[in-house]
Amino acid sequence: MPSTPLVSVIIPVRNGADSIGSCLTSLAAADYPADRREIVVVDNGSTDRTAEIVRGFPVRYLTALERRGAPAARNVGIRAAQGEILAFTDADCAVTKGWLRAIARAFEQPDVGAVAGEILPYPPTTPAERYASRVRHLSPQRYLARPRLPFAVFANLAFRREVFDRIGLLDEKLFQGDSTDFCTRFVRGTGWKLEYVPQAVVFHHHRATTRDFLAQQWNYGRGHALLYIKYRQEIPWGWRQSALAYRDLARAAGALVASALRREEVAYRYFEFLKRVAERLGFVRQSLAEGYLYL
Repeated sequence: MPSTPLVSVIIPVRNGADSIGSCLTSLAAADYPADRREIVVVDNGSTDRTAEIVRGFPVRYLTALERRGAPAARNVGIRAAQGEILAFTDADCAVTKGWLRAIARAFEQPDVGAVAGEILPYPPTTPAERYASRVRHLSPQRYLARPRLPFAVFANLAFRREVFDRIGLLDEKLFQGDSTDFCTRFVRGTGWKLEYVPQAVVFHHHRATTRDFLAQQWNYGRGHALLYIKYRQEIPWGWRQSALAYRDLARAAGALVASALRREEVAYRYFEFLKRVAERLGFVRQSLAEGYLYL
């Protein structure tokens, strides 16, 4: 692969008027030849000023209206992209100047088929943001070290074009958990490595309010249920798994009470408890909706 391959950057967006302009401005300032990159923005049914803002930039603007969800939007972008490398980020992210160059450099290694960059938070200003920053939410170092189904998230992830020719597109049913599923299929369906490149940095806006944080964790729980169902032969769910999940929830509640009595780290323990509650409820709800009694 040449040192400056054609890179397609794919960005799904829905009602991203507050952030998509900053995202595209950061990409326009990237230290990578303009004639060796294309930016593909896929609108998944925005009702705000997203379309107006996007059309003010030299990008390809596409729509994905038949099915809601980031995987469906990303698939529209994948089909339309022309690059040798397909790089992904999100509308609430801003890339650093050397992001694309760091990604392209990693693909010079012939055994590398995917690259995961680092995801750093904007300086937190609210309790929800401070919690997400402290636990390094979305950082690939957390998730790539998992013993089972390791992955990196699409907020900062890139693949060779041939990967999609070999293993297909994203599973659009997985409105959450699509990155876990696709990285698993990548590892099992190709002979390439997924390389972590800390120099390829994007900044991410974490959820600022408690309400948005709860909604995010609820959806994560729903996504976890879909993954357990899809990979049920490998990660079966039974009474033992349920008992462990509720044990962890009880421990989080106990830690919150203890921190309140000591008046130490109350905010952190509070969001840790909310996270487990919302994930658990989302998990149960989605499993029941799919016809599985995963309590």
